[in-house]
Amino acid sequence: MATKGRLFSHFIFLGVGAVLSKLTVLLMMPFYTAYLTPADFGTADIVINTAVLLLPFVSLGAPEAIFRFVAGGYDEGAVLAVGRRLLFVGVAMLAALLPLFGLFKVLRPFLPYLFFYVAFAVWHSVLSHRLRASGAYGVYAVQQVFCTLTTVLLAILLLARWGLGVRGYLIAIFLADALTSLVILLYLRLVGGVKPSDYRQDVARAMLRYAVPLIPTATLWWVLAVADHYLLLHFHGEAVTGLYAAAGKLPALLTFASSVFLEAWHFAAIRERECDRAGTFERIYGSLLPVLVSFVVLLIVMARPLVGRMLAADFAKAADYVPFLAVAALFSALSSFLGSVYVVKLRSGASLLTALVGAVVNVILDLAWIPARGAIGAMSATLVSYIVVFLWRAVHCLRVMPFDQCLGKLTFSTVLLVLASLLMIGEVNAPAVACGALSLIPFWREIDDSVRFFLSYGKKMLQNKTKNKI
Repeated sequence: MATKGRLFSHFIFLGVGAVLSKLTVLLMMPFYTAYLTPADFGTADIVINTAVLLLPFVSLGAPEAIFRFVAGGYDEGAVLAVGRRLLFVGVAMLAALLPLFGLFKVLRPFLPYLFFYVAFAVWHSVLSHRLRASGAYGVYAVQQVFCTLTTVLLAILLLARWGLGVRGYLIAIFLADALTSLVILLYLRLVGGVKPSDYRQDVARAMLRYAVPLIPTATLWWVLAVADHYLLLHFHGEAVTGLYAAAGKLPALLTFASSVFLEAWHFAAIRERECDRAGTFERIYGSLLPVLVSFVVLLIVMARPLVGRMLAADFAKAADYVPFLAVAALFSALSSFLGSVYVVKLRSGASLLTALVGAVVNVILDLAWIPARGAIGAMSATLVSYIVVFLWRAVHCLRVMPFDQCLGKLTFSTVLLVLASLLMIGEVNAPAVACGALSLIPFWREIDDSVRFFLSYGKKMLQNKTKNKI
């Protein structure tokens, strides 16, 4: 119960910060599109996507390694000393290789902005992971909101006031990262969270063994997520690609929510006693399953109304792609949860292997199905790829940390979810809703456990408030 209570508290902090940041970004879209032309927005998108690709290579896995080793009880001074060296080496490599990006015409005018974007993003990531490692999730959520609001204020100044266009847009982002990093650093100094440097070779070797496989892993997940977009663009043009990308925005809400949960879960899982870990994983996994499946059912059933409300009339076809992408998002979230076993056990090599398997399967199926089937082929390839990754991890995790993964229940539920998706695409609504509802039946015990936990936790919070008043 203590682990669940701590996990729930951290999730609330992270959820509030993440949701506020996400809503702020969405509300700012009309402003950005008013001051940036479609061409400007496309240029900024290319620069940012290039930066996203560079981040794991420049960071050298330092943020994730710092979080895992500090939270895992390693000597903090030694861990931070190694992290600083990795950060210095990564930024130095970026500076040395930056002229090569000038070969791309679209990037050439923005090379200094690309450098500062990546450098400050990595610095911010290192410091924010340091906050997470200490369990300061309230401060972590505050800095997340602070960074978003700072970006907004700087964007208003640089775009509306000074008319700097793409440059102003990029400057607002990396200056916000820089200012937020300074605020975090000041906080850590005030609370004694900045330890003296104490570089140790044994810690450096352990961190590198963990961190290096994370670099290609991040790239492979990027390939799995976006390869189908490029192939759709090549074979079927911008219109189909736009519909498919728009459809992906709704299932992305499930991915976003699960990523917030996993940020809190990683800390709780690392701090759990070794003898209790398998049992805790089983309980949390069991509680998570009905929540995720319920979310998928909602997306399947509400696909057309949601697309009709959120997207323009020209995007109505996107509703046909939402159901299967929602099921794919379910297996993406479950795969990420099983990936936390690798985080706890320091098995980043296994994470790399599964990401490689998923990326290869996805690219092969995309090449086989997209030319003839278009977006239908792309969504099918995405679903199959994430199921393959999940099954691979499920089998491997049974050897690394055995716990009940409810594979029989999940198989039965998945069949009903796929059937509900097919019926909803064919607009056979009533049977689709029935299949969606039936897909939750296998998890009635897990639903009962989740309800009991939230009720007991809410009761405990009320009792604490009453005691405090007295």
